[in-house]
Amino acid sequence: MTRLGGFIVTYNRPQVLLSTIQKVFDQSHPPELLWIVDNSDNLETDHAIASLLDSRLHYYRMGYNAGPAGGAAVGLQLCAESGMDWIYWGDDNDPPFQIDCFEKLLAIRNDNHFVGILGAVGHFFDRKKGVIKRIQSRLLEKKETLEVDTIAGGMCMLVNRRVVDEGILPDPELFFGFEELDFCLKVSRKGFSLLVDCKLFLEARERFNKTGFERPIYLKKENLNREYYSLRNLLFISDSLTLRSMRNNLILKWIPKSFFGFRYGPIYGVKNFKMIYLAFNHYLRGIKGETVSLRNDQN
Repeated sequence: MTRLGGFIVTYNRPQVLLSTIQKVFDQSHPPELLWIVDNSDNLETDHAIASLLDSRLHYYRMGYNAGPAGGAAVGLQLCAESGMDWIYWGDDNDPPFQIDCFEKLLAIRNDNHFVGILGAVGHFFDRKKGVIKRIQSRLLEKKETLEVDTIAGGMCMLVNRRVVDEGILPDPELFFGFEELDFCLKVSRKGFSLLVDCKLFLEARERFNKTGFERPIYLKKENLNREYYSLRNLLFISDSLTLRSMRNNLILKWIPKSFFGFRYGPIYGVKNFKMIYLAFNHYLRGIKGETVSLRNDQN
C-alpha cells in the first residue's frame, strides 16, 4: 500500500497554519503523517500544534528562518526517513484547493514509470530565456495527464520518495524564490518526469479566475524585495544547471526592467533599480541566503 506523508513549512502564522492543516487532513486521501517545519522566531506555532493533540502531526523547529527553500529541504528528508512513499510539499497559506486533490494525483502516478513529481498545476520552462511558459487550455482539454517542466508552488506538489533517495533536494541557500523551479529542473535532469492532472489543472484555472489570463509585458510589483530574490535566484539556477544562454538572456531582459520601473514614478523607479542592481551584485559576488527582508516597506 502506498504511504502518503507530507510537510508544511511555516513562519509566524499559527492561525493560518491551523486552518491549512485541517484542510490537508480533510482530503479524501489524507496523509498518514504531517511534519510541521517551523521557521518561526517564537514558540506560538509550537504551542498551537501541541494544542491539537493529533498523533499524525510531527513538529520540527528550525531555530531560525531558513525560508521556504531551507524548510522544504528538511521536510522532504524527514518524510523520507519516516518511510513515506509520496511526500506532500505544503505552504502554510496554500492548502489543497479541492477535497480530492491528493486522491486524483495519486491515481495518475502509474501513468509514467519514471514519474518523480505530481501536481495540480504546472508549466513549461524555456531554459534558453529563463522564463516560465503558460500552458494553453486547449492542450489541457485534449489530454488526461501532461508532462511539464515545473510544478507551480502551492499546487499540491507530491514528490516521489525515490527523488529524495537520489539526493535531490531544494537548495537551502536560495532561501526564497523559485526554490520549486530549481528543485523540479534538477529532478527532470536526473531522468524523472513531472506530471499534472489536466482536469485538476483546468479546475484550478476556473477556481482562481485564470482561464483567460495573459501575462503582461511588465506589471507593477507590490513588493520589490521579492523581485530581488527572483532575479538573484534565477541567475544562480542558470549557473547550477550550466545554462549560459539562460543567464545571458536574463541579464539582457532585466537591465531594461531596471529603468522601466520609473514609469510608475521616481520612488518606485529608484527602489526597483536598487533591487535589480543588488540582485546582480550579489550574484556576481556569490552571496546567497537571506539578504533582504521580505517585508513590504515600499512607499
